[in-house]
Amino acid sequence: MALDYVSLLLAAALSGAFLFVALLVVWLTARENKHLVLSAAGVAALVAHVVLYWIYSRAPSNTVASIMLALLPTGMAMVLASARHLYRVPRGFSDALLIAAISAVATTALVYSGFDGAAFIAAYFVSTVLLMLAGVVHWTYREESPALMTLIATLFVVCAASFAACGLVLLAKGQFILGHAPDNWAERVNIVISVACMTGLGGLLLTLHNIRAGVRHETEAMRDSLTGLLNRRALQSLYADKQFGRFSAVAMFDLDHFKRTNDLFGHAVGDEALRAFGELMSEHTRPHDHSFRLGGEEFAMVVSRVSPDQMQVIADRISRDYAACDIPTDLGPVRCTVSVGISFGSVEGSSLTEVITDADRALYAAKRAGRNRVMLYDESRMAG
Repeated sequence: MALDYVSLLLAAALSGAFLFVALLVVWLTARENKHLVLSAAGVAALVAHVVLYWIYSRAPSNTVASIMLALLPTGMAMVLASARHLYRVPRGFSDALLIAAISAVATTALVYSGFDGAAFIAAYFVSTVLLMLAGVVHWTYREESPALMTLIATLFVVCAASFAACGLVLLAKGQFILGHAPDNWAERVNIVISVACMTGLGGLLLTLHNIRAGVRHETEAMRDSLTGLLNRRALQSLYADKQFGRFSAVAMFDLDHFKRTNDLFGHAVGDEALRAFGELMSEHTRPHDHSFRLGGEEFAMVVSRVSPDQMQVIADRISRDYAACDIPTDLGPVRCTVSVGISFGSVEGSSLTEVITDADRALYAAKRAGRNRVMLYDESRMAG
């Protein structure tokens, strides 16, 4: 049975309208995600294109044709801009709209010059390029969620191919002048594929949004908002089940006289002192190691594949750099210091609790010895 042309167009319009509403509703609950509203705007343009296409198929006119053919690449450009904005690709919005604007001017000029078929070909090929670019963007960043991103990129490519087929059929037949809406097998296949891809992409993109939102919330729950370092929850999550060997270390840091700093200069200065130390911790944290703010003025660093001498050097550099850091106050810059305790695991393996307990003992020894120093845990010395 032949596919009913009007029914196909109606299905495309309804599918797009429902997707537009879904994207808009999700965006209203998470307005920081501007890619959602860009996608919604793109879908709205495509729905308007389908409606005008139906009108044009019943009563052709240059005005309807020019608007309709301008909306198609505009919608695709907004979809591309959404993909690039999602991954923070520079100038995604401006570049996409520039392509759409050039296409709109070209197709309008062709329509009013009497070459409406050529205008359709141009709009189809520009849409193909924009869809391919959107697919490439998702493919490029597929490491975030390989299976999902690969499927999204594939749907963009399939949809692009259907638009390319529409343009190629017109081009092969030399139909540069039509006077009516094109009607051939490629057009019907394109509508079916567009409905399927629009529905599929809508669901997949919303799934991707939910995954990213979940990851972001989990990340925020694992981060200290003041310093940007990982927090105590992250320490437990990453290392609670780990066994620390002879070349795995924990360094505990405690800012000296921090309460006095807060009392003398106020909590704003205290926060600045914490932020400054957090920045130094980040700068001195090696790849695959981690730094944490455990709460208050307490910090920790977990370092793997390190010798006692190397760990001493790392801690000394942090301590020295912090002591040289000027913290601005209303009374002029002040400098703060930090005490450090370091502990290593054992040959048979030590738990996180055991290593932290030993590092705390070394830290308290550093404070008793006058603060602003680094102490390595030594069982016999600590016992004495």
